[in-house]
Amino acid sequence: MNWFSLLLAAVATWQVIEIWHHSALFAEQRARLELYNNYLSSLLLCPWCFSVWVGFCFAGLVLASELTQNNLWLFPAFAFSVSRFANIGNDVFHHRCRTPRLTWNKSNDRNDEPLPF
Repeated sequence: MNWFSLLLAAVATWQVIEIWHHSALFAEQRARLELYNNYLSSLLLCPWCFSVWVGFCFAGLVLASELTQNNLWLFPAFAFSVSRFANIGNDVFHHRCRTPRLTWNKSNDRNDEPLPF
């Protein structure tokens, strides 16, 4: 396992945990798990606990890639890593790349008059 594969698996794990814990996509599943107070729900709702199992899966993909000499195994990890880096870029540069509001005026960003068209 090289450093690139380790970084790829770590960032992919980070993204999967972020999707699970913060997206509306899995909100219903998280709400159902919160109703139960058992070991499995605790593992899935705790981001640190869940990251161990997600990391284990990505480490398995990296190992499969190394053993078979086929990088296709790394495609899911690569996709999640690219998504995570895109989200980081959005967080860092959000203030610079927002779409202007309809009331935006080049001379005064706080102008609330609508555009003439």
